[in-house]
Amino acid sequence: MKKLIITSVLFLSGIVIFAQTNLLAGTWNINFPANTDYLTKTSFSGGKIDYRHFIKHSNYSYGFALDWASYEQYFPRQTFQKPDGNGAVTSDFVAQVYQVPIVATFHYYFKESKMVKPFAGIGLGASYMEQSLYYNVYVSDENNWGFVARPELGALIKFDESWGALIGANYSIATNKTELLNKSSFSSFGFNIGLAVLIE
Repeated sequence: MKKLIITSVLFLSGIVIFAQTNLLAGTWNINFPANTDYLTKTSFSGGKIDYRHFIKHSNYSYGFALDWASYEQYFPRQTFQKPDGNGAVTSDFVAQVYQVPIVATFHYYFKESKMVKPFAGIGLGASYMEQSLYYNVYVSDENNWGFVARPELGALIKFDESWGALIGANYSIATNKTELLNKSSFSSFGFNIGLAVLIE
């Protein structure tokens, strides 16, 4: 997983060198699971690398984004069926989830003021997820890929022509499955804030 993140960062950095009008941002992400009957605890362990290329003489940009988020939550004693159908398990358990969405992005920018450039956009791509359930003396691991769609709203707050702050909110839904809990998707609300560099 570390190799995947490093490779993506180098790839995005290389794009900036050869393109003309760009934004490269790093943000801190806070995520709220929307699967309310599964994970409910907020994740403060998240981040995002966002690259955008602005299309000249238009209000649009396209680019790529790499996110990551880590969740951990304790659940009291309960009974659930084993994924192979051979019996059930009654126990308390700890769930750990690590998610890395990689998406292509497209944004539209509304009328801007001198400092604020509001936008709406969408990201479409793949979501890698590592899920572990620790119960009694056992652990169940599921690592899989899924499709992810993420609409978002936000704003670029420009401190000057070369850098500023990037803030946003999004809703993400991924098709990653959790067989042990019979879940066919994983969704979340997210907020992000960080610094952006503008490169001509």
